Amino acid sequence: MRLSLLVIAILSLCVFADTSFERIIADEALTVDQTALYLVYSVVAPERLPLCYTINSDPAVSGSPALHEAMLLSSKVSSAALNEILTLVSRPTLSGPEITFNSPSGHFKFHYTTTGADAVTQAYAEEMAGYFDYSWQIECDSLNYFTPPPDNGAGGDDLYDVYIKELTGETLGYTSSGGEYKPPDSTHDCSASHIAMDIDLGYNHLTTTSSHEFQHAIQNSYDYNEPTWFLENCAVWMEDQVFPDINDWTSFWSHSAVRKPWMDIAAGAPNWYGNSIWPRYMQCRFETDAVREVWQFCADTRGANMWDAQTDMFDSYGVTFEDAFMEYGLWRYFTGPLYKPDFDLFDEDLGIPSSGPVVLPYHNHSTLPASGNQGSHYPLNTRGIHWIKFKLENYQNGWLQFEFDGRDNFEWNLGVFLYNDDEYYFQWMDCDTITGLASLGVNTTGYDYAVFFPAFMSETSIYGNYTYSASFDNTGIHEEENLNGISLDVLNNPMTAGSAVNFTVNGNIYADLSIMDISGRRVSTLFSGPAQAGLNTVEFNSQLPAGTYTMVLRADKYATAQRVSILR
Repeated sequence: MRLSLLVIAILSLCVFADTSFERIIADEALTVDQTALYLVYSVVAPERLPLCYTINSDPAVSGSPALHEAMLLSSKVSSAALNEILTLVSRPTLSGPEITFNSPSGHFKFHYTTTGADAVTQAYAEEMAGYFDYSWQIECDSLNYFTPPPDNGAGGDDLYDVYIKELTGETLGYTSSGGEYKPPDSTHDCSASHIAMDIDLGYNHLTTTSSHEFQHAIQNSYDYNEPTWFLENCAVWMEDQVFPDINDWTSFWSHSAVRKPWMDIAAGAPNWYGNSIWPRYMQCRFETDAVREVWQFCADTRGANMWDAQTDMFDSYGVTFEDAFMEYGLWRYFTGPLYKPDFDLFDEDLGIPSSGPVVLPYHNHSTLPASGNQGSHYPLNTRGIHWIKFKLENYQNGWLQFEFDGRDNFEWNLGVFLYNDDEYYFQWMDCDTITGLASLGVNTTGYDYAVFFPAFMSETSIYGNYTYSASFDNTGIHEEENLNGISLDVLNNPMTAGSAVNFTVNGNIYADLSIMDISGRRVSTLFSGPAQAGLNTVEFNSQLPAGTYTMVLRADKYATAQRVSILR
């Protein structure tokens, strides 16, 4: 009884979350020394943690986030705490005589033993070496990421060191840069590192963890100061680039920005695993190199600069961060059961999950007029959105007017998209920076649904509260032209050589009109450059094979897409 009461007393003092890592991060009563040390303990010495951080906790599949967060605190901890941390995160000592060998590619040195708690077979070690070699081949040789810097002979030479040992709990692996060599002649904040891998991983975990942890090693080659959330976004995304048939990312789908859109895209564990679809958006919207370019921009400036680096990457493709973020609110909606290959958004793998975007019950409207607010259970965090959906079955050939009132003196954006099975229309706007007010109307003709989404863009710990109302009017609608910001009109569909395509824009702005194949690859550009306000006409003269394609028009804060057929 005395022990039970003691346990209850201890537990009552602690903040509960899911993993030990989350509980430690959430506990505001801890000192900086305690936080950093406990994070390290959670990976390499969980028996040293107070009971409240371990009892009934969920496993952490990767130890890298906890170690990285601890190192981000290293400049703030005492010298005694730092010395203990660096000792704990240093190169592991194995339970028996250490055996080493170089991987076939000559890039890695593997360390293992055949006796004691860390024992594995030579065959297991060699199989793992093959997956690491393949990860290097894809990540460094094919995708052109930096290779890890030399470690000043820390593992016996300058090859990258991988240690196979028994890891605690259900941790599959970790990457550690703590106390590692940092080349003094480097032009950026790069660091050597080492990887530890568990002793009994099956095929799926061997492959994905090899590519995941090696991506962390590469990230340390660019900038070891960057925030954990994007490190994990990219590491899970990279698993799919190296081993695309496994789809391990789907195991974190419930923590993605599709299932939890109200959370910050930079939210912590476990959301940073689910949000691998953020770099996937960068890849699908622009090109695979876009993700690497974010890391290059990180390396160009010493110190943590992740948000600036992402902004610079988007700027290099001609869009702002806000443009991309608001478009991401459209893209992630059409996933899972709502995935539509004709829309030229994500690749077809985003149709794999069995669950789609979460529209909260009180944001799902089938009658108008309607009104509502943010609700009480899932308030908007920074960079969070809510999808507010209107069924248009009984509201055709008219004007849907949406009035929005966001929390005063905070930054808000408001987006909307309309869709049916064949096409969509999208636009967004800034809300008033003082009052948070915005008024946005759209033409419902031909669409099945309209979805508005407020985005809370201020960097703050305060929730984004708001109210809204919506109404429908079908008087005078036919006398107005181009009620939405842009429009696309394929005069002959199916198209043949010489077919005319009309598009309208609401100002003298840059426009891009392209044709995508069913895989989302741009196969023809019909127009790209300054467009005149009003009607523009281009001629289709591509030699594309006969088939079904998607025509996409993007201009300023607008986008629309339409399925087209080509005849020969």
